[in-house]
Amino acid sequence: MAIKEDLLIDFGAESILLSESEFLFQEDIPPIYYYQITKGKIKLSNHKPGDGEFIHSIHEEGESVGEVFLFCKHHRYPVNALAMEDCTVLRLERPRLLQLLESDFSIQMKFLKNCAEHAYYNYVFLNSLTLQDATHQLLTVLDRLKETEDGEDQYSYKVPFTRKELSSLTGLRIETVIRILKKLQTEKVVKIIKGRVYY
Repeated sequence: MAIKEDLLIDFGAESILLSESEFLFQEDIPPIYYYQITKGKIKLSNHKPGDGEFIHSIHEEGESVGEVFLFCKHHRYPVNALAMEDCTVLRLERPRLLQLLESDFSIQMKFLKNCAEHAYYNYVFLNSLTLQDATHQLLTVLDRLKETEDGEDQYSYKVPFTRKELSSLTGLRIETVIRILKKLQTEKVVKIIKGRVYY
């Protein structure tokens, strides 16, 4: 759920620009701001030397980034937020966000509902990681992505991520992702057209 841009600006939000591959915030930095994307795409991830990257989530225009961490007062960010392309982001200081939420109960409830949905899908995904079935892990991610687009029809969702990004989202090897997608295509679960996956 996006908070209306005009409302954020009324409470003092400023617009900042990020170049592709620039950090919005990094691990071990204390959360200070509420961030909402007005243009572009940002991923939350961890990068460990030798282990590659694990992407926790990808956020697009109209979505907030890392808002739940603002309410963990004594904790620092456990993830990095990195621009996947050139981005424009509205930034509002934490005390001003709290004032905004206190000003309108309906906005506060929508904000809480958004946080709850993020937590729900994180648990669903973490549960899939405990399974040995790599196909189920990939399908869990595809289901989550498709739900955010409100798509129900078969092949209606064009997956906007590369095989490498799907690998990082699932924690699977890229070769495993490629093999599973080929298998799912044979089973008519996905379609692959000109290299793009439709689910």
